[in-house]
Amino acid sequence: MSRAHYYVRASSFARFFDCPKSWYEQTVLGKHLPSTAPATIGTAVHKSTAAFDEHRMVNDPITADDAAEVLMQHLADPGEEVDWAGTSLRKATTIALGVHARYCSDIAPTREYIAVEQHLDELTIAFDDLDLDITLTGTLDRMFQKGGKFGVADLKTGARAVSQSSGKHRAQVGVYELMADELLRRDGSGTIELPGEIIQLQTSSEYQVAVAPVVGARTLLLGDDQNTGMITHIARALKTGDFWGNPSSWLCSEKYCPAWSTCFYR
Repeated sequence: MSRAHYYVRASSFARFFDCPKSWYEQTVLGKHLPSTAPATIGTAVHKSTAAFDEHRMVNDPITADDAAEVLMQHLADPGEEVDWAGTSLRKATTIALGVHARYCSDIAPTREYIAVEQHLDELTIAFDDLDLDITLTGTLDRMFQKGGKFGVADLKTGARAVSQSSGKHRAQVGVYELMADELLRRDGSGTIELPGEIIQLQTSSEYQVAVAPVVGARTLLLGDDQNTGMITHIARALKTGDFWGNPSSWLCSEKYCPAWSTCFYR
């Protein structure tokens, strides 16, 4: 029997620990649903803030309004089917523009980025005892520096982005730290030494923004002498095929989960 090999996106880790069955349907089986209004707003804000930061990084700054053109273009033509139920395009545009403006005025000036939307080379972790490999993939939102040291940051949008604990994203940040470390070592630039950060952009009428530290992300991902790392839990589930459902997940609905209609656990 040939050795099993799986590709896992960094951004999918939180979903696995929220509902393994939903994660399996999306990550392994490749099943997807139409994008939702919140997801489309989030993508638009990611694109517009990236445009703003990329220009700042190369000393060719543009205004927040100029960068917002990218946001408007994405909402007008997201390039995929979107379920706009409960949200009009006009409302979505107002929300996206509001949080984009807050990021550009309150967050971006405080940051010193060395990479924006950085594609990271795949990183394979071997689990010889399970006879399988997991290849990690992902694109890093931001790499920053402070005092000559480097760290990674991930942007999160949502109606409760600021009130939610950054801890739910620790495994994802751990993946980015591992992969960014490889990039820096290869370039001879250094290593990731600073704690990761979640840049929280709340897509509600208050347009709150905040930066939350993420400490110990790589240890959570890989484990230590007393605790099993999250990636090992994923590897074990892939080996056994044991993916249970979580009916208490707020994503447990036909709108967010491709397994919902046939799920035994809901």
